[in-house]
Amino acid sequence: MKHEICGMEHLHLHTDFSLLDGFGTVEEYAKRIPEINQQYLCVTDHGMMAAVPTQIRECEKHKIEPIFGCELYVNPLQRVFESDAERTVYRKDLSEADQKAFGLGSHLLAIAVSEKGYQNLVNLTSWGWLNGKYRGKPRVNHEQLLKHKEGIIFTSCCYSSEVGRAFDKLGSDAAEEKLLQYVDMFGENYLLEIMMLDFDKQPAYNTFIISMHEKYHIPIILTQDCHYCHQEHSHNQRLMLMIQTGRTLQDIKDAQLAGDTKDLFELQDANLWLKSEDELNDMWENKYSKIIDYEIFKAAKRKTVEIAKLASGVKLDRSIKLPMFPDADEDLKEKVMQGFKWRGLPTRSNYLDRIKREYMLITSKEFSSYFLIQKMMIDEARRICPELLGWGDGSEAVGPGRGSAVGSLICYCLGITDVDPIREDLIFERFLSEARGGKSMKLRFSAKPVQAMIDQDYIEEMGYENPNLPSDSLPATKAYTE
Repeated sequence: MKHEICGMEHLHLHTDFSLLDGFGTVEEYAKRIPEINQQYLCVTDHGMMAAVPTQIRECEKHKIEPIFGCELYVNPLQRVFESDAERTVYRKDLSEADQKAFGLGSHLLAIAVSEKGYQNLVNLTSWGWLNGKYRGKPRVNHEQLLKHKEGIIFTSCCYSSEVGRAFDKLGSDAAEEKLLQYVDMFGENYLLEIMMLDFDKQPAYNTFIISMHEKYHIPIILTQDCHYCHQEHSHNQRLMLMIQTGRTLQDIKDAQLAGDTKDLFELQDANLWLKSEDELNDMWENKYSKIIDYEIFKAAKRKTVEIAKLASGVKLDRSIKLPMFPDADEDLKEKVMQGFKWRGLPTRSNYLDRIKREYMLITSKEFSSYFLIQKMMIDEARRICPELLGWGDGSEAVGPGRGSAVGSLICYCLGITDVDPIREDLIFERFLSEARGGKSMKLRFSAKPVQAMIDQDYIEEMGYENPNLPSDSLPATKAYTE
């Protein structure tokens, strides 16, 4: 059968950041996307968005557009608990049915279609890790979904969604009721999702989803639930999943023979690679032509392109989120020159060339303010330390330096470190180079000077809140609210 070219973009895709679940890497996916005539790379890892930096870089490299998403874990019973003991008491007070339900983390596909949507996805995943983590899964509840739904398109997702679980355990009426609950929550931003998998329960579930489409006229998208890039990686992903679940191949076969296929669809499915539209057409023709009407199949593919175009407009503000001082470059230059004389460094070419090279790189990356902030904190700690301790000259306030920042001659001149990197043959590029943004300056303060800076609102004046400087530092390339 000759198929009409409709266009197809994968909107449900897991990388190796979906730990012990996704096998494909961002690099592999980004390379293959243009090879199968697609234009977008949408990453929807389980409960996290850690792939975003790599996704942006690889999309730029292969001239494709990134789409930001996440497959959230959802449990309506999840609350904020102050301790594990409080959670245990809460669960014991639930009904027997709710106690079982409390252990679940149902899936919900979420795709950002605006900058606000991206921020809301970050808020949802952060809330899950901070407040909803249970049995290793960062879960959100319906209240959080309603609070952070703006700018996000949600879908009915896979068989492990709330809709899918209701269909599996209670039948189509219960699944319909759950689906309508999501429609009420998200309105036109809620879509239906069908998949063409080898999972034995998928055909019946697709039939139900299509019936909901026909009854309520909710748009459908076709997804592949990609977990690896190439077909030959199916076995590798299955081995990885067996590590996650503690199962063997024989266990899977026994479960299938007994009809117990709960949460096994990935283990029994060898169809989860990044398919081209032609490969999807073949799958429909060979296995799903009697389940999915051809017009619905084509419309579901076209809808993925429509959503991809909508979501590709999300542009992230990737500028440095640090307090920026006026004339920071000149101020840094002046302080470096003063420090050069204060340290009594020789005016040999190796020192002068090193200072110039470091200064040019720091200013070109707009990191001058960051270096000045580090100096301000250290100077204040050293100033207040003798008063707080009642002894010493201030050198006790902070260590001589640790990490790759000790390779910076400018740090040495500013008094941030006490190690001459030229004399000790240390390399500046381990800390900062043209090829990458830079590493953290790892500063270790004595506790009392740090508390004094906090008490004096010294750090807050520079734009930070609740600093925890003894154990954390301020990376040059990230926005920190400490």
